[in-house]
Amino acid sequence: MKRIRLVLPAFLVIVSIALFSCKSKQDKPEAGGAAPQGKPGSAAQDKAAGPAVSPQEKEEVRSAAAKVLAQFTAGDFAVVYKNAAPGFKQIGSESQFIEKFQQTRQKVGLLKNPKEISFETLPNKIHVLVFRLESDHYISDMRLSFTRAKSGTMELAGLNQHDELKK
Repeated sequence: MKRIRLVLPAFLVIVSIALFSCKSKQDKPEAGGAAPQGKPGSAAQDKAAGPAVSPQEKEEVRSAAAKVLAQFTAGDFAVVYKNAAPGFKQIGSESQFIEKFQQTRQKVGLLKNPKEISFETLPNKIHVLVFRLESDHYISDMRLSFTRAKSGTMELAGLNQHDELKK
């Protein structure tokens, strides 16, 4: 089980490094380097670091994210895993994924009231959304990354959850 805890963060770090190191030398980071925040759908928040994204594409990504969040709320971790992109599944087996998120749910509790705090499209057309969720004792930020499958649907390509105790 300790290996799973290390494999997921390690995988996400490697993917992040690969994504950001592939940026063109012409792309310059914005001052501060922070992800834009604001209301979902606001111009500042939806400003993409990569290619322009149509409103329809953004809606498809947000719809896919809503489905994943609903599956997490329902505890349908197997469905999340089965519908994820093939690269996502390389981090571990379905049983390991389910066990890890069942343990997280037991520790953190049921997460509710998701609020989108950022939306970004990377140069390689991976869409990254960050949601803030709450439980009775924790505030969690969940980062969901999506990519378009060959079939045309949006698939979960990455997932990271950071939990902090409420003060």
